[in-house]
Amino acid sequence: MSVVVRSRLHLTRLLTWGVVAVAAAVIVWALPGTIRFLPDAPDAFWAMAVGALVVDLPLFGLFSREDPRVRSTLSVCFAFAIFVQWGVGPAVIVQAVAGAVSAVGQRYAPGAGAFLISRLVLATATAQLFVGLGDPRPVTRQGTGLNGGDLLTFFMLSAIWFVVSYGLLALARTTARAIPVRQTLSDMRVDMVTTATVVLVVTPLLTTIPGWWTLLIAAPLILFNQLAREQVRREQRLGREPESGLLNRQGLNAGLQAITAGDLVAPQGPLPFGIVLVNFESVLDINRTLGREMYEKVVGVASRRLIDAYGPDRAARLSGEGIVILMPDLTEPDAIAVTEAAVSLLDPLVEVDDIPFALDPAGGVALSPMHGRDLGTLLMKAELAAAEARRTGRRAGLYVRKAAESAERRITLLRELHTLLRDPARHHELTVLYQPQVRIDTGQLVAVEALLRWTHPQWGPIPTDELIGAIEPSEIMHMLTRHVLATVAEQIRRWNAHGEPLRVSVNVSVQDLHEAHFVPELSDLVREYDLAPRQLVIEITERMLISDMDRVNQVARELAQYGIGLSLDDFGTGYASLQQLRQLPLQEVKVDRTYVNNMVDSPADRAIVTSVHQLARALGVDVVAEGVEDKRTAQALAPLTGTIGQGWYFGRPMAAEDLRHWRLADPGRRDGHADD
Repeated sequence: MSVVVRSRLHLTRLLTWGVVAVAAAVIVWALPGTIRFLPDAPDAFWAMAVGALVVDLPLFGLFSREDPRVRSTLSVCFAFAIFVQWGVGPAVIVQAVAGAVSAVGQRYAPGAGAFLISRLVLATATAQLFVGLGDPRPVTRQGTGLNGGDLLTFFMLSAIWFVVSYGLLALARTTARAIPVRQTLSDMRVDMVTTATVVLVVTPLLTTIPGWWTLLIAAPLILFNQLAREQVRREQRLGREPESGLLNRQGLNAGLQAITAGDLVAPQGPLPFGIVLVNFESVLDINRTLGREMYEKVVGVASRRLIDAYGPDRAARLSGEGIVILMPDLTEPDAIAVTEAAVSLLDPLVEVDDIPFALDPAGGVALSPMHGRDLGTLLMKAELAAAEARRTGRRAGLYVRKAAESAERRITLLRELHTLLRDPARHHELTVLYQPQVRIDTGQLVAVEALLRWTHPQWGPIPTDELIGAIEPSEIMHMLTRHVLATVAEQIRRWNAHGEPLRVSVNVSVQDLHEAHFVPELSDLVREYDLAPRQLVIEITERMLISDMDRVNQVARELAQYGIGLSLDDFGTGYASLQQLRQLPLQEVKVDRTYVNNMVDSPADRAIVTSVHQLARALGVDVVAEGVEDKRTAQALAPLTGTIGQGWYFGRPMAAEDLRHWRLADPGRRDGHADD
């Protein structure tokens, strides 16, 4: 448990047990006078005392096992009527007894029940301070009603009672759960409006009715409470998906509040529980390829498995590709095992309409109070844990701070790069380097690859893989690609002006290919900088080709129409088929460095590189061998006619000015004769 959480819980205990202690002292103070009063108490007092005990009956679930989750009491109007007619002592005792009955009936935890009784008692006692503890006379006498002056006093006492009662509740909830005050007040608004209505309307009426006739008021209040219960039942139905029977966010939040209701004064601390997220992303492919109806059927079968295992009040669906399970009493030693058990329920194939589907589930779990107490925080951390488990190939993962720090760093990178791209004064932080691509058999420099580098003024160099991984899902990816392409186009124009034309390949993201204006903007860029279209080559990876062949084909055809080249990077790592290669108007294929690096010592890798060379030549495209790091590798590639080499042996990525010096100063390496 974090230091912050421990400090908050310590403060909560001090606050709530302090309230309970003061309220206990008030009850002890009021008890002797009340005992003396009771033998001569009029019938109207006893009627109101009985009314205070019975008016909340419909809230207690006596006629249904369903938990109504109503956290209010209307008995306060009877207790307040006793207060204004017979003084604070009898009112405090009746309020304490009625509060205890209400707490038991509404299934409060013992500590939470004690706090309920205490705040009601303290609110009444504080109202008495307005009159004066030394003058405990009533505001009015029973049966006479409230006259003008009495009515003004009554409204002021009601306001004091209301502010103290709900102020204590709001303070305790805010302290215990770190919930913003605005949200706390919003959560209590129905209870506050109901209580204010019965106090301001019913209490004055009670002071005008003699004897046992006072109990007649209980009948409409009981009806009112029953209506409130029915409203809660309707809200509970709204908290569940009608098709799958799973809870939605509203229903899950209600379940969580039921668990945390005793947090305020629980001597052992908050009750532990866990939020388990079982993620099955593969259903999104079902939605895309087979339609929404089949998707819902598959999710329905998966949902039924979890409902059968954990019950209808613990499984929820908050997103299309995951199910959340509320796990009471879950602690760290059992967290992974419990999550793996939930994941295993979705391992067997889901069969719908005689068609089997694999869900490929992974799970993440966040624990309360260790990782937070509110639903939003715990869900976010369970999602991070599930994503980390999937990334590392595990079935289940427990949230750890490292995952959150990685997410926070990615978000920080996103914001910082977005600011940079919109501020031309900071564009110098982004540098485009160029790595030579040399034809091995002739030593001729035929092209370069543009490589982005970001050097932050405070953080230093940002790893490119980390940068792209952070920004790729966002629109900032498109902004960065536009910036790099514009920078490259400007540099090609400069080389052309110096009589040194070069072809430059630029890596793009799969997200860029889905940008509707990507190719037209590229064509406009070529015209704006007066480039030959073939001087600009768009580089995609083989994995992009396999994952979205239709879109890649469309973009490739559009690029070919404008005369812009297309390069296939990392070839050999994604199992692209010959048919896929034959369909694309490629300018070059880049053999992945893992094969090139080992081809001297590995006959199998040498055979792969040779086969790719023959295939590419048959298709009429250039072959670029990546990862040529030494002379031996360059010499092994030399017999493969027309092969282009790229790697540190020929040159590291360098600035445009350094590339010019390199071209003039080191022809030997380009001819393949330089020393290692």
